[in-house]
Amino acid sequence: MAKKKDKRVKPKLSVEHGLMRPADIWSYDGFIAKAKFEGGLLPGTDGERIVFDDCVFKDMSFANSDWKGVEFVDVVFMACDFSNAQMENVMMHRCEIINSKLTGADLANAKLGHLLVKESDVRYANFNFAGMKEVEFTECNLMDSDFYECDFKQVRFEKSKMDNINFSETDLNGVDLSNNTYDRIEVTLPKIAGCIVSKEQAVGFARVLGLTVNEE
Repeated sequence: MAKKKDKRVKPKLSVEHGLMRPADIWSYDGFIAKAKFEGGLLPGTDGERIVFDDCVFKDMSFANSDWKGVEFVDVVFMACDFSNAQMENVMMHRCEIINSKLTGADLANAKLGHLLVKESDVRYANFNFAGMKEVEFTECNLMDSDFYECDFKQVRFEKSKMDNINFSETDLNGVDLSNNTYDRIEVTLPKIAGCIVSKEQAVGFARVLGLTVNEE
């Protein structure tokens, strides 16, 4: 079966970005544009509304801090750490997360559009109830992550580790899992119709359905 064409739109970035210190973000009335952050810790917003537009983050840590409801538009994150970050209701549009850590990050109810997550550690991350459109996870470790009752529109998984991932109550119609690796995943049986899997993976799904597979 031919894969659907990738219609993800890449971040629209300016040629140059002004270097900004993390402490300076509070001087811009909640709207940061055309800025670059490189090296250091971002302490979190503690519920304050803030928008980052046309920005680059490199070697920055968002770990263990509150980023609930923050908006990121046309943003690239490179080698950043989101471990255990509280990012419920975050919005990311035309963003890329490369070679980063999202271990244990909480993105419940996030709105994610035209997002690439590549070569990143996404273990134990929580995406419950997230809305995702044109989102791609490529060469990621997604083991033990949670995608409970998500709304998927053109979501792709490529060459990623997915053991113990939870897709319960998420409609997987059209989602291609065939070139990812896993021994066990959680799914809701009525919602796996139309999911694309390899022959080997199909055997595992057959067992979930209660079928006895003759492998002779």
